Amino acid sequence: MPFGHIKTKEVNHGIPIHSPPYPHTADEFSDIDCLSISYFTKADALAPMIPEELEIDDEPLVILNLFKYGTTPIGAYTEFVQQVEVRWEGKKYLWTMELILDNQGAIFSGREKYGIPKVFGNVVWDPSSTKGVPSGFYTGYVERPVGAKIVQLGFKPQKKVHGLQTLPDSDQMSLHLRSIPSANPGQPPVVREFVPLKFRLTEAEVWTGIPSVGFTGMSDFDPVHKLPVIRYGSATLFRHASAVLDPCLQTYAI
Repeated sequence: MPFGHIKTKEVNHGIPIHSPPYPHTADEFSDIDCLSISYFTKADALAPMIPEELEIDDEPLVILNLFKYGTTPIGAYTEFVQQVEVRWEGKKYLWTMELILDNQGAIFSGREKYGIPKVFGNVVWDPSSTKGVPSGFYTGYVERPVGAKIVQLGFKPQKKVHGLQTLPDSDQMSLHLRSIPSANPGQPPVVREFVPLKFRLTEAEVWTGIPSVGFTGMSDFDPVHKLPVIRYGSATLFRHASAVLDPCLQTYAI
């Protein structure tokens, strides 16, 4: 009787193995519009939501990003990112709390390869649209589930820093816990490791401005509203940007 043709020991991509949902290639992105807002929150609000290995300041830094990706290896999509500044083994990282987006391939790729906590939701963010309220500022919002708005970001531009040009490199790394549960209930996970990553914008037009973050508190199933704003840090708009997610060279078993 005949057998299958796929060489199982050579499989190095996602499932289904006969039709992978994302390519196993370089993670490069272009035609990006990104709004990045930072603020400070309360340590006692954050501590219950992060691993015990991570140290935080008394007023931890929170960064909220809205991304509109025009061209990627897995198509166009919009994404919301919530990160907090932590220290692990003496080094600063951005611990990723949650990413909300609407692209199946991006969700599977991020979760399976890197342990990035990506979940389905609806993100509305298009700074090129003229359909918004003509009040001199940009807005975007996040729904999870669809129809339930959980956060809205606003940006009032004040200064154009520079036109489209190469951006300086940064040593900033993000950190994620990649955990793949065992198929047998009660057994330890087959994979449990910290995964440091470096996502960097390589070029962009840059504006700075005044931030606004509004939480609805509509859902307790997502932590975004549980980190209140004590005071704002910065607000930056990146237009026509390109980015790359550098290869992960080392992971750390926990």
